[in-house]
Amino acid sequence: MRLLPETDFIHADSVLRGLALAMIFTWILAYPEYGPLLNEIFGPKASILGNVFILSHGSGLILLNFLPGAVRSHKKTTISVGVLLFLLTCVLTFIPAINPFIVIGLLGFISAYLVLAWISGFLDDKAPVIAIGVAMAGANILLGLITMTHFPAHSSLLIVAAVTGLGPLLGALYVGSSYPGAGMPVAERLEIKKTGLGLTASIIAFAAAAYFSGGLWFRAVMPVFYSRWPAIMGIDIFIYAAAIVGLLFFALKRSYIWAGLMALSLLGLGYATAIIGLDQPWVLVVTVVLLNMGMAATDFFFWLALRGLSNIVGDRKVFGIGLGLSLFFITGTGIALDARLIPSPLQSPAAAAIGTSLLFIICPLLIWFVRPLQIFEDESSREVIPAQPEPIKIYPALPAFWNDLTSSEKKIYELINQGRTDAEIAKTLFISRHTVKFHVRNVLRKTGASNRKELLMKTLH
Repeated sequence: MRLLPETDFIHADSVLRGLALAMIFTWILAYPEYGPLLNEIFGPKASILGNVFILSHGSGLILLNFLPGAVRSHKKTTISVGVLLFLLTCVLTFIPAINPFIVIGLLGFISAYLVLAWISGFLDDKAPVIAIGVAMAGANILLGLITMTHFPAHSSLLIVAAVTGLGPLLGALYVGSSYPGAGMPVAERLEIKKTGLGLTASIIAFAAAAYFSGGLWFRAVMPVFYSRWPAIMGIDIFIYAAAIVGLLFFALKRSYIWAGLMALSLLGLGYATAIIGLDQPWVLVVTVVLLNMGMAATDFFFWLALRGLSNIVGDRKVFGIGLGLSLFFITGTGIALDARLIPSPLQSPAAAAIGTSLLFIICPLLIWFVRPLQIFEDESSREVIPAQPEPIKIYPALPAFWNDLTSSEKKIYELINQGRTDAEIAKTLFISRHTVKFHVRNVLRKTGASNRKELLMKTLH
């Protein structure tokens, strides 16, 4: 039976890990986080409920991060959280008498534990690009299918909403059964901990610019797009998923580091076309494509960059804190627009210019400070082979008479020890048998042996 190579097992584990997060993400994106199911069921309350979930989820990612590592990835606790999330999803869906804001707040905070448990294994994943690519692409493909499905009745809609609660349960079953490794002590090998502060500042600045500015434009552009073509609602999700797949293959051949610059460039181009004007259909389509590709690159880079930063600085809490902050940046856009604290970029040239400028300000900072991530990626992907000690060569002790022999006599002596006859020695050394006998007599004389047998006995002793 042929066994699969080790790399196939690594990729299979990474794919399963990605699918586990995809199930969790599908539930989050389709329902509690401004999902289409949330909008269908709760109508005008959906926006506020989505804000509550995001704020609660982000807070959970930060606060639960400070639990001990063994508690954050405890098997029974992880599976129990998956069961609880499924039950609370059913409560939110079928029991309207209970305050939905309390239930969705609990869903946000408790689900943060499940994400953190998943991260514990992701930090030690041998193929992280595959894991996060499968997770993001898979979740958005499922989300797109849910979004583009037309439900015949309200009762069917409730069943679908409740069934999405199986997502975190299935994800928890995998996460709970996988045990994180001991971690990669790369920081000690690279000796670049001092660059952690600059790298952290760069990634935070990237998140602030890409997520806040990106969310601002998304909230402004997407309603215009779907008001013109409501029949294709959900197409943007498939554009996002296709971009993730492309980034996955690119990163496997090159590096995920470039995804950060792609994100800023694509978002910047999308904003530039939006500023030109969305009156022409082709401009609107190009803008939506660019924005979705830019947000895909943003998410892809951000998750992998947080993983690299966590391992570089040797602190796994960095990942959860980074995710929590990114959620605050995202939801801050929606809250600011809903409360009219900031104007829509389509109605304010100043706001549009500020949002676009943020991206180009962050770009050189990102290029300068992400160099340690590249070093970490190169170092961690390199197979570390323990140094094997050289075999110890055992040489026999030289006899006392060795230095008395000439070079020709030494050759004759070694061949005699191998049991060669005079004829064989002559053939080996390309000399006559008479010459061999001459050298043999000299060897016997210098060693004090009377014959070959006695010579061999002297050698053994």
